[in-house]
Amino acid sequence: MIATRVASGALHPVFRSVYAVGHRAIGRGGAMLAAVLACGDGTVVSHGSAAELLGLWNRRPTLTDVIPTNRAGRKIQGVRWHGVGPLEPDEVTVCDAIPCTTASRTLVDLAGGLGEKSLHRLVEEAAVQRLLDIASVDRILARRRRRGAPALRKVLSHWRSESETLPHLKSTLEARVFTAVVEVGLPSPRCNQILRFDGRPLEVDLLWEEQRLVIETDGEQTHGTRKAFRHDRWRDQVLTAAGYRTARVTWDQMEDEPNATVARIRCMLEK
Repeated sequence: MIATRVASGALHPVFRSVYAVGHRAIGRGGAMLAAVLACGDGTVVSHGSAAELLGLWNRRPTLTDVIPTNRAGRKIQGVRWHGVGPLEPDEVTVCDAIPCTTASRTLVDLAGGLGEKSLHRLVEEAAVQRLLDIASVDRILARRRRRGAPALRKVLSHWRSESETLPHLKSTLEARVFTAVVEVGLPSPRCNQILRFDGRPLEVDLLWEEQRLVIETDGEQTHGTRKAFRHDRWRDQVLTAAGYRTARVTWDQMEDEPNATVARIRCMLEK
């Protein structure tokens, strides 16, 4: 019956015993689910593929990374098999109906193969997506020795606080600025805080209340229109009239001159 349907084009082989129904255009998610099914019960998407699925980065690994429960999948073309031992229940989740490692486990798995800058970016995106759980990462690291653990702990040190409450970040640029200032020992800002002026709410990106300093992060997507330009000027005027100093940081500045940008923020905080 299967052979007949394959011959007629009703089924299209993806992996051994795994078929796409009707057409081959199954997309990235379909390819990941097919790899999981091909490797057997208990298999989950992991490593770079899990990072892609969870939205932690925009890379598209050529092979689908999986962690199976046994040696299944070692020789399946298109699948990268990771024999890293059994997963604990709190290390597995489901995203878009596809079983995969949690964000915490994914950070641990990738830490040993990434440079410090890339690891910073991965953690920043996890924070923006509200998927960064430092306590969970600590539990996973405590279970066994892991390559990359020192590097990951170093990156996470910039996100730890006495309150154990992560900053509420809305963009990668906000995360980039936040970690950059904390990394050099500057006070942690409050993120996306609501201030009220004449009863009207105004949300600011990064706020140092004691120093009366507001840093706004200007990404092109949200600040590149004429309407946004006018609104930003209005915001600056309202904040200045209320006694706040304001400054804007762009994506290009954090890419091309991060140290100089942070140095200028330091000067503003010390005045």
